[in-house]
Amino acid sequence: MDNTGQVFTIDALLALILITILIGISANTMGIVGDKIIEYSSEQSIQRIAGDSADVLIKTPGAPENWENYKYFTNITPGLADIEKGTNKFGNLLSMKKISSLKKNPELIKRLLPEGMECSLMIYPTNTSLPVIDVINKNPHKRDVTVVNRTVLYDYKLIDIYTNIKLDNFNKKRSPYICTHSYKNLYSHKLPDFNKRKSGWICNAFNIDVEDIKSKDFYLLTDPAVNYNTNFHASWMLDTPNKITNKPQNFTSNPILINSIISELSENSYREIFVLHISVDGNIKQIFNTYIVGVPKGTPTQDVRLDNINPQPAFLIMKLWIQ
Repeated sequence: MDNTGQVFTIDALLALILITILIGISANTMGIVGDKIIEYSSEQSIQRIAGDSADVLIKTPGAPENWENYKYFTNITPGLADIEKGTNKFGNLLSMKKISSLKKNPELIKRLLPEGMECSLMIYPTNTSLPVIDVINKNPHKRDVTVVNRTVLYDYKLIDIYTNIKLDNFNKKRSPYICTHSYKNLYSHKLPDFNKRKSGWICNAFNIDVEDIKSKDFYLLTDPAVNYNTNFHASWMLDTPNKITNKPQNFTSNPILINSIISELSENSYREIFVLHISVDGNIKQIFNTYIVGVPKGTPTQDVRLDNINPQPAFLIMKLWIQ
């Protein structure tokens, strides 16, 4: 046998073996790279779905906008944004009514997610003394969980403000409301003059739906900074244009339950007009703000606080994973 041919055959065989190994290594490497690309693409897709779902929740009120008032949830897309109060510099303002409705009907979140995906949704107040809201409390039994964190505002309690009289604003811009007392020449309510320190009345009309009267407790609140001492001279009255009263009552440092007054004055079947009257002595150093608020019946009096009227900052944490 020719030695040259034998050497060539061995070299060719070694080359083929080397090429085969290289091809195998390359194929394996390509497979790993391909798996990584698919894995990365999947992670990016889930991250995008989670981000989009969270944005829909906090930036839209849902469809229809008042879906939380519906008894049946056919063709409803949930959203938590409070369209009546809008947003401010701290973030998106969420409606506690919508949050509560989603908590009672967690299956609605499926309308925002692809089939086969699960999620949990929690709201953590920055004020750690306030309770965490577990909107959808599910524990993922998976290692691969996508997490989205959004800064939001929410109303800690379901407190609705029906009217407020702010004396600091009044001093800058006089109220356009003409009191029914003055209009009917009964117990004339003239405006105060803070510049000349003359006493007077500030009055404001507002509406309450009869359904709210049946389902809520109503309170009169004042600023906690009000100093109820012997130098404090202010009182309040509540009536309607048809039932005018002249029985002023004193303010107190605690919330004043006014359910009995509301019920006694109410006589319409759909909506009642009320008038709040505040009497002040004209002392600019004694200005304060007054609110009439409504809360769900049975709300503890200690929870009816001005602190709970203002929206609370919080973190909305959404976790998403594949079943």
